Amino acid sequence: MRILRTGEVREKGLYMCCQVFVRKDFVAVYASEWYYRYVGSNSYLPITDLIDPEDAEILKEAIENLTEPVEVVTRITNHKDGFRNIYLRVERSDRTENGEPIYEVTILDILDLEERKDRLEENVAKYRYFMTLENTYYFEYDMAGNHLLIYKYVNEKSIKLVDSDLDAFVEEYTGGRDPQDRLIDQMNTFCGHLKGGSQFFDMEFEGILDGKQGRCSVKGGIYHKNKNMVGGVFMPDQISIREAYYLTEAARDAGSGLLNKKAASEYTIEKLAEAAGRTAWVIVMDIDDFKNINDTFGHLFGDQVIRKVAETLQDTVGQRGIVGRFGGDEFFVFLEKVGSREDLKTLLKTIAKQLLVAFDPKFRLTTSIGVSQYPVDGTNFEELFGKADKALYIAKEKGKNRHIIYEEKLHGEYTTDSMKTQTVAYAMSREKRRDKLIELMSTLYLKGVRYVTEDPQVQKSIRDLFDLDGLTIYADYGRELVCRNGSYVCGMKDTEHILEDEEYIKLFENQGVFVITTKEKLKAVHEEAYRIATEQEIGSMIQCLAKKDGRPYALVSFDVFNRNRKWADNDIELLGLIGTCLGRMLAL
Repeated sequence: MRILRTGEVREKGLYMCCQVFVRKDFVAVYASEWYYRYVGSNSYLPITDLIDPEDAEILKEAIENLTEPVEVVTRITNHKDGFRNIYLRVERSDRTENGEPIYEVTILDILDLEERKDRLEENVAKYRYFMTLENTYYFEYDMAGNHLLIYKYVNEKSIKLVDSDLDAFVEEYTGGRDPQDRLIDQMNTFCGHLKGGSQFFDMEFEGILDGKQGRCSVKGGIYHKNKNMVGGVFMPDQISIREAYYLTEAARDAGSGLLNKKAASEYTIEKLAEAAGRTAWVIVMDIDDFKNINDTFGHLFGDQVIRKVAETLQDTVGQRGIVGRFGGDEFFVFLEKVGSREDLKTLLKTIAKQLLVAFDPKFRLTTSIGVSQYPVDGTNFEELFGKADKALYIAKEKGKNRHIIYEEKLHGEYTTDSMKTQTVAYAMSREKRRDKLIELMSTLYLKGVRYVTEDPQVQKSIRDLFDLDGLTIYADYGRELVCRNGSYVCGMKDTEHILEDEEYIKLFENQGVFVITTKEKLKAVHEEAYRIATEQEIGSMIQCLAKKDGRPYALVSFDVFNRNRKWADNDIELLGLIGTCLGRMLAL
């Protein structure tokens, strides 16, 4: 016997999804065509003879006193050309044979389950898209819980208009009206259909969607798959209905299909007013170097990038919030159903990883992201957006390709004036860094390596330029500590032993530069280096190695204490250049 490969199963058309009704001994009384087609002449055998023996024993024991369904994942064979991996479920049925109970066995091919899942997800996305295009409202009424839900799809997300006990909704809707008001009569008729579980009804209604005089046609009835649910649609009169702007067709951004700035802002303001202290997140995102993308690949390709970012955000956020485009390469996300900071980080990581390879190998697509939290950082839209925007600028200033979650104690107090200052500072900081590096390299060339190794102020200026906590340089094959600048908790007199370790030296194969974003990653590649970093409370670092006579001679380490650092590509390149230059000058 052998397990069929996926390609063979598809080629043979062997996908199985069937019901088999069996006696207590698991012999089939009757079954779906699929089952007979697969097991062939072995259909007289008990199912327990066709699956793995251990799983067969579980089923035999369970059926002796079967009160709850029993499920196993096992293999089934037809004793001819292979095994099939299946999900199998046994439960009581309401059928009998000669007065004796028979049991329902559901068999699902696991390969078929995977394909069915993909098809279902595709269908869900498709129908949400179709529902978004229609100016239609949907309703569901749970008869058992007396609960009414009215919603509309916007940007493939369900937006609730009513989510309430039916009686409470009726009281709010009809309270204070004249008993002879025609709208009360319409509401009573509507509630009668809901509570009575009408098989089908068709009526006209005025005002139910917004409490105004909008007219709509209502069609609905009991859902045959769930006899406790009445569902249907409201189809509003396009002229008379008045609704929130974010629910209208005008709310769409033409280039991305997302909500435009006005619609996304209006929706967020409304939901913040209803949030009642529940955690929510305001996210502002820019595509890194989008102008360069347009200049390099053309504006048509730039439009593709915009659409790809929009699609990725929409798919990842899903029903947990809304996504908007504020113009150009700026996107906005409001998350309502992401409670913890860790879940938020996971979502942002998922987005970043997908975008990074979206246009591979053409280029790496990265974004800068700023985040603020309701109600921690504020309770109104302007304040939350401002703090998220401030965090975005900090993300850009730190080298892009990262997210920053705003914290006042780390990022400073937010004011309109401070943001204007920060915007100017960001534009100037890149120029300042470039000028400082040109000055440093020029002076280093003129004065020699001692310009850096013997002047603590120069060492500190390098640290300040790249937001570093420490700078350490070793020479003479690691035996000499040349300089150390920063508040290290403890030091190392030399690194000779580690520079003699071939496994450690292999880490510098990328042009003599080794980058660690978190020391936990260091633990995975070199235990001794991890021990040293932990002892010195170094959380992340960039190290540069220079050789002399084929042996490691100098080590330059740029260190960050007690925190992780997502190094920007530009920082890695520039610090690698400085460190390599210093190391080679020492090795001369």
